[in-house]
Amino acid sequence: MSRIGRRFVFVLVTVAVVVGTATTVAAATVSLSGPRADTAGCPAGSKRAVIGGKVKCLRAGQTCAARYRAAYKRYGFTCVNGHLRKRSVSPPPPPTPTPPPPSPPPAPPAQPGHYKGTTSQLEIIEFDVTADGIRVAGLLTGQINEGCNPPAHLYGGNLHDGTAPIAADGSFKIDFDYTSTVGSDPSKGHFTLTGHFSGTAATGTLEDKVSFTHEGTAYSCGSGTQTWTAARTS
Repeated sequence: MSRIGRRFVFVLVTVAVVVGTATTVAAATVSLSGPRADTAGCPAGSKRAVIGGKVKCLRAGQTCAARYRAAYKRYGFTCVNGHLRKRSVSPPPPPTPTPPPPSPPPAPPAQPGHYKGTTSQLEIIEFDVTADGIRVAGLLTGQINEGCNPPAHLYGGNLHDGTAPIAADGSFKIDFDYTSTVGSDPSKGHFTLTGHFSGTAATGTLEDKVSFTHEGTAYSCGSGTQTWTAARTS
């Protein structure tokens, strides 16, 4: 019985020694894992970097090796003539400005529709403005009274189908020569009408001239400059 007890005690002591040894090794391991000297913070004005596998504190003017240019670049430095320089980073280009929207098309010089009015001789005048607002068409006049030389009076006119473009300022002019008859005598004439639009109204002048020969006498007739006004009716 006494030998068994001693053997038991020996085993306990052996275990205690082994545990103690392990504890000692563990303590040694812990002590070796403390902070290394090269991980300390860098002073103001420098930047911590890993260059060639080593921790460095980089600053402008410091000596450098050209083979580490790529590494220096990652930390905002470049190696020039063996010394570090801070890399200048160009700001991004400003965004391309959005082009302004296109200007709306200009309003037509006249409002489309049918216009009707009177002349200063109290005769009718009518015409149309095309759907695009840029042309006068379908001109129709009433009787145009004219005086002649030698003295005579001419009653007629009733011109129709005159057409003309409308300028950007709203003005237009119908001007043409024509042939006709006075009674049974052939005649030549010249008709001029000017006008200007303002909103749904138009104003202007007209003049008609006619020449013919009757029983051997040449006559020259004209209405003189007459005025007219018209308004859009539809």
